[in-house]
Amino acid sequence: MGNVIAFVPATGGTGSTTLAAAVAVRAAAAGRSTVAVDLDRLSGRLDVVLGLEQEEGWRWPDLAEVCGVVDGRRLIRQLPTVRGASALTFGAADAAVDAGAGGFGQVGGVREPGRALEPGRALEPDGVLGPGQAAYRLEEVGEWLERACDVVAGLREAADIVVLDCPRDERVLEAMADEVDVVVLTVGTDVAQVASAAAAVPLVRLALDRVRLRPSSASAGPRVPPLEPWVVLRGGRVDEQLHDLLMDHLDVPVVGAVADDRHVRADLSAGRPPGARARGSVVEMADRLLLRLVSQLDAA
Repeated sequence: MGNVIAFVPATGGTGSTTLAAAVAVRAAAAGRSTVAVDLDRLSGRLDVVLGLEQEEGWRWPDLAEVCGVVDGRRLIRQLPTVRGASALTFGAADAAVDAGAGGFGQVGGVREPGRALEPGRALEPDGVLGPGQAAYRLEEVGEWLERACDVVAGLREAADIVVLDCPRDERVLEAMADEVDVVVLTVGTDVAQVASAAAAVPLVRLALDRVRLRPSSASAGPRVPPLEPWVVLRGGRVDEQLHDLLMDHLDVPVVGAVADDRHVRADLSAGRPPGARARGSVVEMADRLLLRLVSQLDAA
């Protein structure tokens, strides 16, 4: 069974998706079988950051009829890859959102006919739900999250590292809490962003603990210990006092800071994913997070 690391932005503009992409690329470069999963169903564009938006392969719409835990190995073979890392994203067509009930919206289009997928047969070799055959409709959030959990659980069985790019939505964290080993909270360094982090950290803890500490948790065996989020600071210049303040006031481990990285800008402009070139502050942080993840799990 692989390890799952989830990235959550405390506010927008903190480079959470960029860092998640870099971790996936660097893990694959280290010889780990790796899958990056976009869980931001409204505005996620992990495919663009990875440079996969034009590549063939399955996206979330092609899993619209999944029922039960998927065969992760078979799914991975259908996904687009970059630098050895596979990715499950939403795709460009799913960015066109039509406002719907509850404020979540729906993606336009009607799914073409095809038989429902059954547990243990989620991916059929005849490609019943192959690319282009299913237009995705955003249904009630609970139903979508149930399917997403089945997909992530299957991928965890098949890959060494699963990287989740999450939105700022506690329901997503609650849904994934049983599968996640580490949550990384990216925090900006201006006053408003730090204030948002002060509000976000308790909510992240609550969302995780509400699931992980309950007796009915899906995880086998005894109750698991609380999962503390790791904080990564993101800013042009990070004051050492801010680092200490967050550790003391929020009582969370601060892994380090990521400065503005010109290498990432250049890579994105050239269609290269973050982490493709082994240099820069984003790559250094990605490697540090992977080393910390492996070290923590080895010590457990």
